[in-house]
Amino acid sequence: MLQTLITTLLKGLFYTTRTTFWLGLWLFGLGVLLTYLLRWWPGDRLWPVRLLNYMIPWLLIPLVLALITAGLARRHWLVAVLAIPTLFISLTHAPLFLPRPCLALTNGETFKVLSYNVGRYNLDAAAMAALILQEQPDILLLQELKQDRVEAFIKTLADLYPDAELHFTYDSYTLQAVVSRYPLTPLAMMLEKGNAQKVLLETPNGPITVINIHPHFRGWQRRYQQMSTLLAEDIIPADGPIILGGDFNTTDQTQIYRLVSQHLQNAHWEAGWGFGFTFPFPVRRIRGKYPLPQLVRIDHIFYSDHFFAHNAGTLTESGGSDHLPVVAEFSWIKCTNPLDQFDVSLAPGDPATLLNIRGDPLEASRWSLQELIPGPGYVAALAVEGHGWRLVCWEWRE
Repeated sequence: MLQTLITTLLKGLFYTTRTTFWLGLWLFGLGVLLTYLLRWWPGDRLWPVRLLNYMIPWLLIPLVLALITAGLARRHWLVAVLAIPTLFISLTHAPLFLPRPCLALTNGETFKVLSYNVGRYNLDAAAMAALILQEQPDILLLQELKQDRVEAFIKTLADLYPDAELHFTYDSYTLQAVVSRYPLTPLAMMLEKGNAQKVLLETPNGPITVINIHPHFRGWQRRYQQMSTLLAEDIIPADGPIILGGDFNTTDQTQIYRLVSQHLQNAHWEAGWGFGFTFPFPVRRIRGKYPLPQLVRIDHIFYSDHFFAHNAGTLTESGGSDHLPVVAEFSWIKCTNPLDQFDVSLAPGDPATLLNIRGDPLEASRWSLQELIPGPGYVAALAVEGHGWRLVCWEWRE
């Protein structure tokens, strides 16, 4: 009798555990799928969607494990529910792990931009300075640099530009600073636009508008409105080159990020590799003992189409901060006119001719075209800046 009772209890426990396990996987899969679909509407207005957008890359781990488990158990409907968000998340982040095209007509000169939240409570000025001196950025965007450390910190950067003067501007209210090898003019400190510090740099290739930003983390609706205003008033109407960088307190899956990426390119997505998480660096610890791993990427560098991003990345050292710095290397694109602004003549029997570049009548005279015949029924042309060059062609045979 006792043995029968124990057997019955064990069977019941096994059945309950198995049912609870599969029910949990169903709830997990349906919850992720529903929340993922809600990203399109109503979007980040819902806090579960905002939480999902911060943790999307990490969801791949339990999703893949659950997908394998459901597949081995031949639970086909559960496999379908889990596969949909897994596929979406994988395809979304796949470009970060694939080679990018590296074709651009640039002037060959590069400059480096470094964005660095130094940490409000970081007292290790020597470590911060050593990190910056090692990277040698031409443009440095700083956040959370407390006023009582500014003078000493700038002194440690005295050797940053041995061949040029160090130019610097600081806002004591927002604790933000811009350091550059190029002469700079402070333009505005726009608190109502996400604590946007706006300066104008005078580089040898022309002026660059640089915006150093650090919006508050709390209040999604407020941050969204602030970013919308910044774009509408300072970025979209601008004709000249722009670099927008800083601690955005938002990941690359949020509505705020998508709002910015409609008008500017992100250096990491164009020239970086991997997820590039920046926060929190393990100086933060749970109960003072257990270090937190980097979980999210909330520091970004955006740029206008006047530049080409050669490479970008997240540094592996933080200089005592709870943020890892992000860095990107750019060069100026020589011809900023879009291809649809060219008038080209490819009439049969006539030499290929660049007739006009709208907006700059003299620009066309600086370029020459060479007609190409790739094959029967096809015609093409190669445009090169300058004259007197010689083109050598090879025919590829399989």
